[in-house]
Amino acid sequence: MRLLLTAGVSLLALVSAPALAQSPEASSDPTAPGEAPVGGTIDTIVEDDAPAPAAAPASTGDPVLDRLNALEAKVSQLEKRNAELEQQAQFNQSRLETVETRAAKNVQFSWGPTFAEPTGNFTFKPRGVIEADYAAFLERAGGYDYNNGTGFRRARIGLEGTALKKFNYRIEVDFAGNAVSLTDAYLQYVLNPRFLITAGQHKAPFGLESNNSDNYNVFLERGMFTNAFGNAGAERRIGVSLGYVSDTLNAAVGLFGDNESISRSTATAPTNTPDESWGVNGRVTWEPVFETGKIVHLGASGFYRTSLKSGDTPDAVRLNDRPNIRIDNGNIADSGVITGVDTLRYLGGEATGVFGPLTVAGEYGRLWLDRPSLQNEAFDGYYAYVTWFITGETRPFKNGNFDRVKPFTTFGQDGLGAFELALRYDHLSLADTPVIARSGNKAQSWTLGLNWYLTANAKLLFNWVRFSGDNTPLDPVGSKTKGDALATRLHLDF
Repeated sequence: MRLLLTAGVSLLALVSAPALAQSPEASSDPTAPGEAPVGGTIDTIVEDDAPAPAAAPASTGDPVLDRLNALEAKVSQLEKRNAELEQQAQFNQSRLETVETRAAKNVQFSWGPTFAEPTGNFTFKPRGVIEADYAAFLERAGGYDYNNGTGFRRARIGLEGTALKKFNYRIEVDFAGNAVSLTDAYLQYVLNPRFLITAGQHKAPFGLESNNSDNYNVFLERGMFTNAFGNAGAERRIGVSLGYVSDTLNAAVGLFGDNESISRSTATAPTNTPDESWGVNGRVTWEPVFETGKIVHLGASGFYRTSLKSGDTPDAVRLNDRPNIRIDNGNIADSGVITGVDTLRYLGGEATGVFGPLTVAGEYGRLWLDRPSLQNEAFDGYYAYVTWFITGETRPFKNGNFDRVKPFTTFGQDGLGAFELALRYDHLSLADTPVIARSGNKAQSWTLGLNWYLTANAKLLFNWVRFSGDNTPLDPVGSKTKGDALATRLHLDF
C-alpha cells in the first residue's frame, strides 16, 4: 500500500510540475556578482555578472517532492543558460558580419588604396602615374641644338571603380608640362561578360602600341608613325564605342569626336571657324596561340575621319613627331600643314610573338589623305623590335594588349627585380607631302633599351636613341639631321 501511495504521489508531481515549483524566495539570482561575463570580455551582450548556481529549494519534508523541486530548479537554470548561449551565438554571428563589413570598407593597400562596399556593388580606387625623364643629346649633323634636361613625361592622378556590378568608371587628369589636361573620363556598361559599351573620353581603337597602356611601354616613347598618325585620327577622344572581349579574340569599334584638350577655334571670322572633326575607329585582334610563355598575336586596325582642321585652318592636317624623346620639342618628322584634305583613311597591321623570355613585335600603317580638288597623298611608317628578359620573365597578354610584367623577385625584398634588353628600329616617311619646304621629309631611329623592373609597379628605363632625318624643320631646307640621345625614366604607377 505504501508503495502504491509513493508511486501515485510521484505521478502527481510529474503531471503538476509547474504548480509545485519552488517559491520566489527559493529562485536563483541570474546575475550573481563576481563572475566573468559570458563569452569573455569582448562583444558580450549579457550583464557584467553571470548567473550563479541556483540555490537549493526549501525542503517540504517529502524526499520525492524535494528531489523533483531540485530537478526542476536545475532544468530552469539550464534553460536560462541555453537561452543566453543562443543569444550570444546570434550576436557573435552579427559581430562577425560587422567585422567582415569593416574589413571590406577599410583601406586595403597595394601601391594604392582600394575601397570596397561590403556587398560588392561599389568600389573606388585612386590611380596615378609618375614618369620623370632625363635626356642628354649629342648632335652629329645639322645645326639644331637639342636641349639637355629633365621633365615629367606624365604626372597623372585620377580615380576608377565599379558600380552596381554593371558599370566601370574612370576619370584622370595629367599635370605634366605645366599644363592640366584631361586624359580619361568615361563610363563603361557591361552588357555581359563579352560586350562592353564605353562612353566619354577614352582611347579610340588604333594599333598595338596606341591601345597598350602607357604603363606597359617597352621604350620611353612609342613608334613615330604611331604618334603622328594617331594624333590625326586616334588617341584619346570623346565618343562611344562597343567592345568585344575574350581570351583570344577581341574587337572594338566606335564613333569619336575630338579630344577634350584640343583648343577650340580662336578665329572670329565665321569662315575660319571649322567644326569639330569626327570619325569611326575600329580594331580586331586574335591570338591563335595563347599559352603561358607562348603567344602569337595578330591584329588589324583602321579609321575614317572627316571635318578636319589644323589649328584654325579648316580641311587641313599636320603630321609630326619628335625623335623618340620628349625632353626637347624639336620635330624630326613634319609634313607641314597640308590643306584641302576632305577625309583621312588609315589601315594598319600588327603582329607579336612571345616565346618565353623573348618577345618580337612590329606594326605597319598607311595613311591616305583624300583631297577632292587636289592630288591625293599617302604616307606610311613602321617599327619592329625584339626584347629579352635576362632574368627569365615572360611578357603577358590580356584582351589583345600587353599586360603588366611581374618580376620573379622584388627589389629590396627577395632579389633585384627583373631586367630586360630591347632593340627597335623605327621609320616614318612623310616624303610625299605637298608642302614644298618639307618635301622628302622622313625620319628613322635605332633604340637600344635596358629596362629594370624593381617591382610590378616601379621601373627604370634606359634608352640610347640614334636618330636621323631628311629635310627636317630643324635645319635648312634639304639638309640632314643626325644625333644621339641618352635618356632615362623613373616610372611609378598605382
